Amino acid sequence: MSKLIEVFLGNLWTQRFTFARMGLDLQPDEKGNVLRSPLLYCIMCLTTSFELCTVCAFMVQNRNQIVLCSEALMHGLQMVSSLLKMAIFLAKSHDLVALIQQIQSPFREEDLGGKEWRSQNRRGQLMAAIYFMMCAGTSVSFLLMPVALTMLKYHSTGEFAPVSSFRVLLPYDVTQPHVYAMDCCLMVFVLSFFCCSTTGVDTLYGWCALGVSSQYSRLGQQLKRMTSCFNPSRSDFGLSGIFIEHARLLKLVQHFNSSFMEIAFVEVVIICVLYCSVICQYIMPHTNQNFAFLGFFSMVVTTQLCIYLFGAEQVRLEAERFSWLLYEVIPWQNLPPQHRKLFLFPIERAQRETVLGAYFFELGRPLLVWIFRTAGSFTTLMNALYAKYETH
Repeated sequence: MSKLIEVFLGNLWTQRFTFARMGLDLQPDEKGNVLRSPLLYCIMCLTTSFELCTVCAFMVQNRNQIVLCSEALMHGLQMVSSLLKMAIFLAKSHDLVALIQQIQSPFREEDLGGKEWRSQNRRGQLMAAIYFMMCAGTSVSFLLMPVALTMLKYHSTGEFAPVSSFRVLLPYDVTQPHVYAMDCCLMVFVLSFFCCSTTGVDTLYGWCALGVSSQYSRLGQQLKRMTSCFNPSRSDFGLSGIFIEHARLLKLVQHFNSSFMEIAFVEVVIICVLYCSVICQYIMPHTNQNFAFLGFFSMVVTTQLCIYLFGAEQVRLEAERFSWLLYEVIPWQNLPPQHRKLFLFPIERAQRETVLGAYFFELGRPLLVWIFRTAGSFTTLMNALYAKYETH
């Protein structure tokens, strides 16, 4: 049992599992492609695109009803997010695979920081598994609760009246049992795509952020170890290795930003309105609301936000901790003036803030506050419109 748990908490196990369910693999083939089953991936994308079109048609038809539109908007935005994230992932797959290899490479040997990385990696994979269970619970509750209510009503009254928590305008009649069964089969692909794409991409970002912060921590430990063998006879005082490693780490952060910038931007832009739509489901009256789905989905959206913003904040804090450590460790009082001037360059560069960005946004705690404020403003606006136009 312990070996099985160790496998589940292995390196990128959750990410590999979820991407494999969509026909992808983080280990590229000989041609460098990560797409192993194009048919499965295309089916998932097409069914999700079809359901997105039905949601948009429903919103156009019911554009004067704020409650129904906000509920449909919640589903539509999540589908848009999944489609965009996976499209960007495929477009940036070569960069992302290279990023994964660069993050893993310093910890492949049994050297400094390897034990801490394995411990953090297991903890990160445990959180990824929990996040996967949240997404899976969201998908299962979204599909099974309406099906269970439909079957219960049919058993009680003998009337087949499908219950749905999905606000869509379908081109076919789901009151026919065989058509309803076909629609449920389509929803299996849509919900699987939501669960796997959300878990895979989001937890991959979190894993990469954890890897970058662990490399900063490893660099700090390496610096502490070198203080005991500080060599004033050398022109670089034995610190050139530290500066070379820090320069490599700065390039790694730049690579991280270029690889994930579009995905993070989609996440930040969509999640503001998505949060607003989720809050509206709690404060506005609605019928046939699937509260099991809403509860799971609220946890997923909140965790999604924390993965991106707290991951970036952890990288920033580790980089800041290294910059202070670099200043404290170097024995400035023993250096001649010319060497002090030379060491000012790496010190100054290390003290520049390390930021994971998303075009116009800098990920971190201030952005978290901004998102909550923006979502609150949208919610206040929609609540005011509802009170003005739908309560009279």
